[in-house]
Amino acid sequence: MARKRNPRTDRVVHQALAELMETEIADPRLSLVTITEVQVTPDHEHATVWYSMLDPDIVSRDPRRTGGDRLPEPHEVEEGLTAATPALRTLLGQRARLRNVPELRFQPDPVVEQANRVEELLRGLDNTRYDTPRSDPDEGSGA
Repeated sequence: MARKRNPRTDRVVHQALAELMETEIADPRLSLVTITEVQVTPDHEHATVWYSMLDPDIVSRDPRRTGGDRLPEPHEVEEGLTAATPALRTLLGQRARLRNVPELRFQPDPVVEQANRVEELLRGLDNTRYDTPRSDPDEGSGA
């Protein structure tokens, strides 16, 4: 009989990883990374960890930004997560008290990119609506 996924395990691993990233990992490439979701396989061998990061384009449009700290690029975040994975897995085993500590596989969360794309499309629609001249329905009726 096939085992079912355990949502409780997903929550425990998610919470533990989020806390560990905040308190135990000092890599500046990971300072603005957020763990968005975790799915642990039923056998607890693997855990897919989805993450999001602050979009550098959004910050660059911030008028108060004075050019101080540079945000890490996506490839730098991936390198930071790869470097931190062994330590995170060890600390996860201590924090979550799992019999089998899953192998961590980090994936960028596609929802964030999709939301940014939808927002971009909506902005384009809004600009298009105001760029096209409005026709007055009473103008051509001769009244």
